This record gives sequence, structure tokens and C-alpha cells, in this order.
Amino acid sequence: MLSLELKLNRSQVSDELLARYADEETVDDSRFEDESQLKPEMVPGNISLPASSEIAETGIVSGQLLNISSTVLYILVGFISFFGIVFNAINIIIFFKQGFKDTVNISLLVLAVSDMLSSLALLWLSVCYNPWYAKADLPFDLQSVAYLTGGWPHLCLARISGWITAFVTFERCLCIALPLKVKAIITPRRTIYALVGIYFSMVATVAPVFYSIRLEPKYLPMINETKIVMVYVANGIVIENVFTSVNIFSQFASFSAVIVCTAILVQNLLRNSKWRQSTSSCVKQESVSNRDKKVINMIIFISCIFIICYLPSIVNLIVMIAYPAYDIGGRYHNLCVLIWAFLKPLEGVNSSVNIFVYFSMSSKYREILDRMLKRND
Repeated sequence: MLSLELKLNRSQVSDELLARYADEETVDDSRFEDESQLKPEMVPGNISLPASSEIAETGIVSGQLLNISSTVLYILVGFISFFGIVFNAINIIIFFKQGFKDTVNISLLVLAVSDMLSSLALLWLSVCYNPWYAKADLPFDLQSVAYLTGGWPHLCLARISGWITAFVTFERCLCIALPLKVKAIITPRRTIYALVGIYFSMVATVAPVFYSIRLEPKYLPMINETKIVMVYVANGIVIENVFTSVNIFSQFASFSAVIVCTAILVQNLLRNSKWRQSTSSCVKQESVSNRDKKVINMIIFISCIFIICYLPSIVNLIVMIAYPAYDIGGRYHNLCVLIWAFLKPLEGVNSSVNIFVYFSMSSKYREILDRMLKRND
């Protein structure tokens, strides 16, 4: 979902400069007598700007509708992200109090950390890409700064959350397929190693981008100012495109893994439920099965939230690949930007609502939260 978002963010860096120049009351036409002044290197990040005729062709969405809708949606994103930070902070405290003996608890704790950081990055993006701030007179280009300090970190953290969700659903699949061996296979120590490996692997897929792009002062003839903007090193765009492709593959892979593991969980849960109903068992065995079933149900809910929130973005990404006109800078540029803006709140929802699943499906979670809120006094 977020990989093509980076292309959108780069486009917004250029759009901000165009908007500011378009609103200048006095225009010095001599700036444009030499067409070489419009070379890509004169724009933040060496981004080639579309011709004026291409900019005017917005497809079926007007610029006014895009600006109004984007403003409302980014405000909504900021609102959701703020609560996501608070909710995940609560999750971290509660899971930390529960200890590190249970592998699922460890996974959910690390998931809460990545979701909280993802919400923080999304909150920063909601501020920087809000159209209200597009014409702010700052010594640096706000969108350029946000692209590096918010866009790529958010991409990395979203990939981490996706793979952690895939890992925890896979772990529950093993619990059903190998109930007598799963504790020997998935130990707390191995779980920590796996989660740390996910973090380092995803960071490694974005680290080269921060080498390829720098924030440096640059004179911009279009606005006759010097600003701190994005500047690519030699072959920087190639490096960025390569690792953007890596993250697109990672996105599809983690999403597919979550779908497959969730489908297996649901299928085996239904089959085992029918089997238990047809056989007799002792009270102790039934009690253990009920606890396992509650954990599996909770994981299914979490993975379903992930699938529901990310499926529209996956579909939108496929459409962008299949129809070049529906792309950033294409004929339907405004429509593409508007759709991505509508999908942003879903990212925030995915990182924020797990607290309600935990509260409704985990008695230990409710007990610790009650003590924290002193409800029992």
C-alpha cells in the first residue's frame, strides 16, 4: 500500500513549489527565457515536472475538489493517528506487565511498538501534506523533509507490522497443525530472534534510500529562493527505485502470507470445533482447548483487520500498474491522489484499533487495564 505512496509524496514536493509560484502577484518572465532553468535538477529531489498542459489535465476530479477532500482526509488521518499513539502506548505497557514467557504476548508487544511508531510517522505526514501548509514560507521544503523523515519511516514500519502479523498468524497455524511440538519449535527466545530479524530486515530495505537522498540547501529559480530540499546522489534515483520495488514485493508477500495463514486458521478452527462436538473429553482438556481457541480467535480478528484495511490499497496498486493513465502525473493524476488520500485513514485504523480486540477477547488484558485505571478501588 505504501510503496507507490512514496511516488505520490515526491509529486507533492513539486506541487508545493508550483502552487507557490502560481500565486505570486509579480512574475518575472525573464526567469523562463532559458528553458534550461526548468531542468529536473532545479527541482527538489531532481523530480521532473509535467508540462503545464499535463498539469491542467486532471481527469474527472477537479483541483478544488482534490484540495478540499485532501484537507478533510488528512485532518482525519491526524486524529486517528493521535489516538493510535495513545492506544498502542497502553498496549505496550500492558503486554510488558504480562511478561515474556508467552510467545504470542511477545509478538503482540512488538507489534504494538511498530504500530505506535507507524502512527507517529503518519501523524507527522498528516501535518506536512495537509494542503493548509502547502504555501508555508519556511527555510526548508516541508514536503521534502516529510518525505525522508515521515514517508520512508512509515513505509518501513508498515512493512514491519505486516510481517509481524504474518508471523503471529503462522505461529497459530503451527499451534493447530502441531499442537504437541509447537512449544518446542516456537520458543520465547526464537520468537524474539524472529521479530528482531523482521525489524532489521525491513530497515535494511530502506537504509540505502537515506544514502541516495540528501537534504541540502539549493537555489530554486522557480520561486527565486534558496531552500533546504531533497537532492539525489549519483545514481540515487536508481537506488531508490530498486528498493521501492523490493518494498512492493515485501508488501505483496506479507499480505499474501497473512491471507493464507488466516484462511488456514479459520478452516482448522471450524474443523476442530466440529470434531470436539462429536467426541467426549475431560474438563481439563476442554479448558485448555478453550484458551487456545480464544487466542486463535483474537489473532484471526487482528489479521482480518489487517486484510480489510490493506486490501483496498493492494487493489489500487494493481490498478495503477495495469493502467498507466491512472498514476501520479498521468491523465487521472487528481483521481489517483484522491484515492490514496481516502486510503490513508485505513492505515491509521489498522494501527489503532487492536486495543479494542485485546480488551474484548483477553481477560488478562482487561484485568491489568482495570488495575491501571483503578476501576477495582
